[in-house]
Amino acid sequence: MALFDQLALAVLVVYALASLCGFAGLVGRAPRLRRVACFTAVGGFALQTLAFMLGSHAALPGGLSLGAYLQLLAWFLLLCGMLGWGKFKLEEPLLFAAPPAFLLAAIAYPCLHRQLVLPAPLSGYFYALHIGALFLSLAIIALALGAGLLFLYMHHKIKAKERLVGFQKDFPALSILDKINAVCVVAGFPLYTIGIGTGFVWSGSVWGRTFSGDPKEIVSLLIWLCFAVLFHQRLLRGWQGRKPALFAIGLFALCVFSILVVNMFLPTHHAFVPPPFPR
Repeated sequence: MALFDQLALAVLVVYALASLCGFAGLVGRAPRLRRVACFTAVGGFALQTLAFMLGSHAALPGGLSLGAYLQLLAWFLLLCGMLGWGKFKLEEPLLFAAPPAFLLAAIAYPCLHRQLVLPAPLSGYFYALHIGALFLSLAIIALALGAGLLFLYMHHKIKAKERLVGFQKDFPALSILDKINAVCVVAGFPLYTIGIGTGFVWSGSVWGRTFSGDPKEIVSLLIWLCFAVLFHQRLLRGWQGRKPALFAIGLFALCVFSILVVNMFLPTHHAFVPPPFPR
């Protein structure tokens, strides 16, 4: 495990450097420093990918650790930031993805040996598809959250006729932020549908019932319904501006509630509770 610990620490350091360079580049309006931050984040992503390829995600005999799940979520977040950088030719998606990825990596590091207790049937490629689709959709929702927050901030500034000063002048136009939000909705909803769809199918084969009224299932369906409304309004009704931005923020809040409250504090068979530390 020493190699995987060292790789995890290296990823943490690289993401920290990318976050610091990105912040300094944005505030100081330094294009070169922002580019350095982007390429540093890409380097951290490549290093984390190498760790996964070497088997860090399955280093424990019982499967994934709590740290591995958090690292996987950070990896998907950086992936979305890189895709946003490439598609929109903007550095902001990747620069804004680096700090939360660093935070996730920092929380993950002391949990690399913290084994999660998973039900025995939850394994194999089908379960990987379930987790992968959900994590990727969550990362996309996080990107929509960033675009939505920035849209609302800039919209308020423009509507109040306040002058844009300093690094505010470098922020993307409202139309670009709205487009990022729209692309995230169009890409994220099918992935989330695949994620919960495979989950319900898997539930039927494992527990004998597709829907059992479990709190996690109820909240997941609520998230899917809200996502479906946003998807429908965006694609068919031409929603633009503040409404989809606010909706994306609310959707992300529901996802956080599902992870932090439902999985940790409510009685659910999705609560993957680690065993106690050995004394």
